[in-house]
Amino acid sequence: MKKLFQCFAKYVGGIRTTPLGHLALAIIMVSHITAVAQLQKSPATIKLINLYDAFGVENQNLTKDFGFSCLVECNGKTILFDAGTNIEIFEKNVKALKVDLRKVDIVVVSHGHYDHIGGMDYLIEINPKVKIYLPNDFFSLGAPIKFPFTEVDKAAESTLSKDEQYFGGKQGIDGMVSVPTGRFWKANVEYLTSSKEVLPGVRIVPTTSSLMGTFIKYPPFEENPQFIGMPELTLSVSTSQGQMILSGCSHSTIETIVAEVIKINKEPILLIAGGFHLIPYNREYIDELSAQMHDTYHVKYVAPAHCTGHLGFSVFKQIFKENYKFFGLGQTLQF
Repeated sequence: MKKLFQCFAKYVGGIRTTPLGHLALAIIMVSHITAVAQLQKSPATIKLINLYDAFGVENQNLTKDFGFSCLVECNGKTILFDAGTNIEIFEKNVKALKVDLRKVDIVVVSHGHYDHIGGMDYLIEINPKVKIYLPNDFFSLGAPIKFPFTEVDKAAESTLSKDEQYFGGKQGIDGMVSVPTGRFWKANVEYLTSSKEVLPGVRIVPTTSSLMGTFIKYPPFEENPQFIGMPELTLSVSTSQGQMILSGCSHSTIETIVAEVIKINKEPILLIAGGFHLIPYNREYIDELSAQMHDTYHVKYVAPAHCTGHLGFSVFKQIFKENYKFFGLGQTLQF
């Protein structure tokens, strides 16, 4: 720090000879240190490669299929976001794009649907110790779960011997937690229930879809089934120009995801990429959504992919014009 001060003093010359000069020098130093810290935190460049999708420029070496996988490179780290539908197609596309899965530092699975986890076994075979972040989904991904049922007549326990009772009578059903081995039981996995910064400037943000999930139609919910929403994860990466948001399918809706991300990271939104899941929606809804992204959230660029749908592609392209980024299979985006 002393050498830095001397360097600045020499650079600014005579301003250090007065108290006001010292103040000016201190302000310059603080600004410089802050700028350096920001550069260290934010990647100089961020690169995204679409590894798996159903649309894109025709390429005989790549196979189109409905599903999604994206490689993210920033700050010298490599992140795999989802792994497509079919393991053979995933492997073929990865090799054709000359991606070395051994160099992947972390993996993020957006949600437990087949078209996002199909290639995970191939990844684990290539890179068995890689850290994998999963949504807290006990139905498809094996997250621990608190047993959702309870017995109405608890007096029945007294009619049974300890051998006839669960856990020898030491623990009832209420509050019981099951820890299944899960889909990736041999892998280095972590289930996320809250936002976490997993690398400098790289955050994973959970949301829960109210549109898809599992119904429980057991007593006392037989008349009005209890709904358990489907958890999903979104990636947010800070850059010097703002944050990049990458979504797998946006079952929670992309507007809900964006609102949740900016609660945690209030940086401007440089880019939203990935699946917006707009195939079932009409033009009125998509018109309103695209205007909201452009005018309310002031998103600079969009790169819709996967389940966004033809109408979604078209509307967002009309709204964002030159700031609409084509992001089909094999495409690379770099900022």
